[in-house]
Amino acid sequence: MTKQPVTYAIVTPAHNEAHFLPAVIASLTAQTIPPTAWVIVNDRSTDHTAEILDREARKKGFIKVVHRSGKGDHVLGSHVSEVVKEGLHYVPPQMDYIVKMDADLVLPEDYFEQIFKLFQDDSRLGIAAGKMYTQYRRRWIMERYPDFHVPGLCKTYRKACFDQIGGLYSLYGWDILDCTKARMLGWTTASFSKLAIRHLRMMGSKGGMPKGHIGHGRGMWATNAHPLFVLGRALYRSLEPPYLTGLFIILGYVIARRRGEPQLQDRALVHYLRKEQLSRLMGRKLKEESLRIKSL
Repeated sequence: MTKQPVTYAIVTPAHNEAHFLPAVIASLTAQTIPPTAWVIVNDRSTDHTAEILDREARKKGFIKVVHRSGKGDHVLGSHVSEVVKEGLHYVPPQMDYIVKMDADLVLPEDYFEQIFKLFQDDSRLGIAAGKMYTQYRRRWIMERYPDFHVPGLCKTYRKACFDQIGGLYSLYGWDILDCTKARMLGWTTASFSKLAIRHLRMMGSKGGMPKGHIGHGRGMWATNAHPLFVLGRALYRSLEPPYLTGLFIILGYVIARRRGEPQLQDRALVHYLRKEQLSRLMGRKLKEESLRIKSL
């Protein structure tokens, strides 16, 4: 019996990414296992993003471009999940995997071939990715996070897991909640250091690193993170370049609290999330934390 090829669809939100798109598109079209469909949602860009995407879509049949219009400011956080949800409407049915990928990432040409092997080797693997590397002072440095976390920049979901967790949360911190809920339901989530993803823009740097960390703090409020963990995360992020900017996480958390911004109300998920966070603070999962700076 002939083995059926793997099918997967990528959804990419794009806002003013003209500078990065040529490298990102070249990265995707060079994949040893090409995507079944790549839906790129142009979120009201004001640069040449639209022209680049329309030109590439005419040349590559698997690219579908969706142009968002209307008034409104481009914001981070829950807005990203809403843009991705819009793109999901254009994904073909019965995909094996769903991928959320940002428009400023460059992948190794065998990235999806390798990650699908990892899924095939572990039937309970629900969400996975490689590790993110950003350029700092001419070095590609790995962004630090535990091996069980899969950042929102690039996430491959097993379709069965994606359906069981109910898709993406419309809440700041959605990329934490999806992994947490997956683990709560018995799936595993993992990021693998042997798969290096080059992030052309430092994580959280759009609008400046302080702004990115403020957003991180707002996300921790939205997910109902344990206050002690918020403090620990801020101190941890302060030890990576650009140094000390991680303290803005605390400011973001305080701002969100004072504004009374929406919070996760699923008590079972909050309890599970906080239990994991306290376990990390107590060192039970310390072996999964990268305490030293690694580079390519």
